Amino acid sequence: MVNNKIFGLAVLVGGVLVLAGCGDVPANQQADYENDVKPLVAENTNPSKARGSCNMIASGSQCLDYVGSMWTQQQMELNCKGVGTFSLNSCPYSDVGGCRTATGTLAENILWSYNQGGDPITPELRPYVQKACSAVASCKWVDKPEDLLVR
Repeated sequence: MVNNKIFGLAVLVGGVLVLAGCGDVPANQQADYENDVKPLVAENTNPSKARGSCNMIASGSQCLDYVGSMWTQQQMELNCKGVGTFSLNSCPYSDVGGCRTATGTLAENILWSYNQGGDPITPELRPYVQKACSAVASCKWVDKPEDLLVR
């Protein structure tokens, strides 16, 4: 069970890293995040509300909230197809927490974990899932959904 959760999170984080473009770039060609990248990907709308969700609680004890403005209904439905149940509502309340990726960008999303469903994140497993999330610079652990209200 632990391996499935950590593997799933690693795949999600790995995808973010691939999209971010990992590799060796000469110092004079490196982009500065604050000056070069952030203005291009910064979210200009209120990212506090999910645009939709992919509920995978029954099979994997997780639910993905699509937050960033790049997520159109068609993109969310395609991303969720075959892995969960798509909804235009946000994920159910999670008292375990979730992994917020690409915070404040057009691609922001939150993968919530649950202590129920097909592969529960028990209190014993939670620290490992949290550490896996926090190990990636573009990800941040959110303890409770209400923590997102504080900006």
